Amino acid sequence: ELKQTIIQTLENIEAFAQKVHTGEIHPPNAPKFTDILSIGIGGSALGPQFVAQALAPDFPPLGIHFIDNTDPTGIDRILNQLKDRLPTTLVLVISKSGGTPEPRNGMIEVQKAFAAQNLDFPKHFVAITGVGSNLDKIANSEGWLTTFPMEDWVGGRTSEMSAVGLVPAALQDIAIRDMLAGAKEMDNATRVGEIKNNPAALLALSWYYAGNG
Repeated sequence: ELKQTIIQTLENIEAFAQKVHTGEIHPPNAPKFTDILSIGIGGSALGPQFVAQALAPDFPPLGIHFIDNTDPTGIDRILNQLKDRLPTTLVLVISKSGGTPEPRNGMIEVQKAFAAQNLDFPKHFVAITGVGSNLDKIANSEGWLTTFPMEDWVGGRTSEMSAVGLVPAALQDIAIRDMLAGAKEMDNATRVGEIKNNPAALLALSWYYAGNG
């Protein structure tokens, strides 16, 4: 049952990204989305940021931007950079509970920015959250584009290979099946008991040695 849920979520992510890329899912007043604004904190922001910098193509179909803290100046800077493209921006709100203050504050600020331009924000918003969470309820009651599940057993620091990381990656046209295959390969490699054949252990040892313990 758990495996089937994971497979279904992965297929839903791929289908959603494909529809965004082709314009089947598009903003109300434009043929396609041009940008992604991802709102999260901790691993829900750092993972997608790292993957965007490391693996995204030089010219992704959607440019990605992040609000990952509650610094008002930083939020204003991102919103000012996106001001002219806000009508074609897809917003990802990432929060397992939906009640974490930082992403909630970011969401409220972004909603205000959409309202200031008379934009219908639910037609731009996607929630990545726990099933039945406060955010899930808000997204469904307000008619957001869609929601993706953030499973309770996935911690924020290890969420990159869940919907948290796979949704923004797929939207940037990163090969998420290859990413998962690489993660599986490393998962096996780092379970090896012999230190000299375990890349994670070797990396830890080299850091320990380089830093004089």
